[in-house]
Amino acid sequence: MASPIDESDHPEYTDWQEDSRSLFNMRAFIAIEFPQSVQQQLGNLAQKLRSSGLRGVRWVPPENIHLTLKFLGDIKTETVQQLTHHLPTIARVHPSFTLNLHGLGVFPGLRHPRVLWVGVQAPAALFDLQRDIESLAQRLGVPTETRPFTPHVTLGRMQTDFGPQDQALLEAQLQVSTSTFHASLPVKQVALFRSDLFPTGARYTLLFHADLSERVEN
Repeated sequence: MASPIDESDHPEYTDWQEDSRSLFNMRAFIAIEFPQSVQQQLGNLAQKLRSSGLRGVRWVPPENIHLTLKFLGDIKTETVQQLTHHLPTIARVHPSFTLNLHGLGVFPGLRHPRVLWVGVQAPAALFDLQRDIESLAQRLGVPTETRPFTPHVTLGRMQTDFGPQDQALLEAQLQVSTSTFHASLPVKQVALFRSDLFPTGARYTLLFHADLSERVEN
């Protein structure tokens, strides 16, 4: 299976780096924002996994959990302005829809897990929306993502100290009740986020919302 698209797959989202490049003004990404209630459900799931004894995983803080549609990387203020101008046009031709979150899995596989995720079941509307956002970003000079869009919610990432005991515990947890996790949320907007890096991790700031059409796809 191909690696998933996620802003945290890029080095600048996993390691603290001093950014001295003056050509760029911010790091940013476009995503589906999750309500606090769903973030808390996912945080509770992560806590259950930690309580099982699973170590060697860097867990995503609940407040940072979202569904990435396009990682933009380092972009100029001009590009941000263009996005806020064009994104509403893209969004309003796409219907609102419902995302269903279900089950646990890992990328790229159990033998050498790197990302622990919650699966996403979504209608074609999600893929159509993501494809148009990718096209918009390309027109604005953002490099095209070469990997296929694989919708998922990152729960944690394996660290260098993820060992055989963690491996066994993870395989067991994928077979028990936590693997039957279910949550759902209506999607009526897409969001543009800024990401600022600190020694303690990334901090995401909402910059802009764009509303989808009020018609709903089931």
